[in-house]
Amino acid sequence: MHRRLLALLGLGFILTALFIVAGQLEDGGKKERLTYALARYPATLDPTAVTDESGAAVLLNLYEGLVRFEPGGTGIEPALARDWNVSPDARTWTFYLQEDISFTDGTPLDAAAVRDAVERQLNPETAGPYASFVYGPVTRIETKGRHTVIFHLKHPYAPFIRNLAMLPAAVVRPSPDHGLPIGTGPFVPSAIESARITLKANPAYREGPPHLKEVLFVVIPDPHERWRALAQGRVDVAENTGAALPATGPDSLVIARTPGLDLSYLAFYTNKKPFDNPAVRRAASLAVNQQAIVDYLFPDRAVPAIGPLPPGTLGHHPTLGADAYNLEEARQLLDQAGYSGEEITLITYQDRRPYNPAGGEKLAHLLVEQLAQAGFKVRVEAYPWEICKHAIHRQEGHAFVFGWVGDNGDPDNFLYTLLASAQIQTGTNAARYSNPHVDMLLGRAQQVTDEALRERLYRQAQELIAADAPWVFLNHRLETAAHHPTVKNLVVQPTGGAYLAQVRKDDQ
Repeated sequence: MHRRLLALLGLGFILTALFIVAGQLEDGGKKERLTYALARYPATLDPTAVTDESGAAVLLNLYEGLVRFEPGGTGIEPALARDWNVSPDARTWTFYLQEDISFTDGTPLDAAAVRDAVERQLNPETAGPYASFVYGPVTRIETKGRHTVIFHLKHPYAPFIRNLAMLPAAVVRPSPDHGLPIGTGPFVPSAIESARITLKANPAYREGPPHLKEVLFVVIPDPHERWRALAQGRVDVAENTGAALPATGPDSLVIARTPGLDLSYLAFYTNKKPFDNPAVRRAASLAVNQQAIVDYLFPDRAVPAIGPLPPGTLGHHPTLGADAYNLEEARQLLDQAGYSGEEITLITYQDRRPYNPAGGEKLAHLLVEQLAQAGFKVRVEAYPWEICKHAIHRQEGHAFVFGWVGDNGDPDNFLYTLLASAQIQTGTNAARYSNPHVDMLLGRAQQVTDEALRERLYRQAQELIAADAPWVFLNHRLETAAHHPTVKNLVVQPTGGAYLAQVRKDDQ
């Protein structure tokens, strides 16, 4: 079970064991052990093989990179590197490692170990699925002494620092028995079973031994069962219980929440009638009531979006669309635009998505109802996810429901990737939106490393995007973790999971 292949378990095998585990959990109350209920088993326990967030709760506590996301946000703080600097042309990034750090097998971590880990990801034969994203801008890596690592980039690229905070950028060394990679985190694997994973504390962790001696992750797919296990004291923490939270229950339970790194949105083909007219797009935007959508479809599982960037992200604009819903203004604007009631086809997906746990069809039909109140005539065409993507690529219909899960927590990953003119050809700018001023602002924000300046540039770009209305920003999911009040210092990450090195359990 310690080999990468065995980490990729078949769903049917897992589910067979899950209900046994759900009924046989040991008491979660042992002070030095934390029992943490997951919604699903990690797709992999190798950080370099990560393609989704299913393993974040476990992996965040086994592996670290040069830097990491701050607790509860997407700001950057030191991890294996104590400091770093960037050259004036933003093409040379120098990291200074903390001294006296070791991998969990006792091997010292030095600049050569970091270089070797990165070069394995630069090699196509050993690279993981996210390697080209994380290290795409890198031309070469060099070391200077035992504790200095230098990255040379092809071009200035400010988001690189957040690339290095991603799980696939964790500094690891191969296991001699071809098992899981060896990391530097606060915990180490103790037992990996079909529906539970046990970690034990790393006594040599760089910040000192964790308060907890053991963490037991158990998989309980049903949110109601996760909540029940928590309420009965069989687990200490339960992730993403969402709508399973009862109206009444144990008053002492604590719910930690943070918006996820994603966005659900309604997009218009800006190069096709009737949405080639900005006034028609603006009318549709004014007709959509995001709060009503969240209240009806995603209670306790999402927050309304007021812009394209999730709250807590650099450049998030807190007042961009706070008062966007205005049905009367939508009707007037649509009338002035000359819309004559021609039928609009709205393309959507049938599946549930991380940012839309209700499924695309339910969301699309609710949007149809809201748009109809402003005078739009809309029909829905729904497809399975992969077919839906192809339909959007060939511009079927007039508008589409879609979404995005961020990769590195940087605004560039949302705004440039999805709305820059250059991305029309790649297909990620499926609305075919183009504004040269927006392109200039987004390009500049890629090149400057001053975070305050980047924030100003991104807010200016978002104001222009909101005025052009290529999308209606709908919602962001909520990452949640319910826990007993005896659990202290638990902060949920936007990427899912939590850092557990400083988490402790107090007496009742």
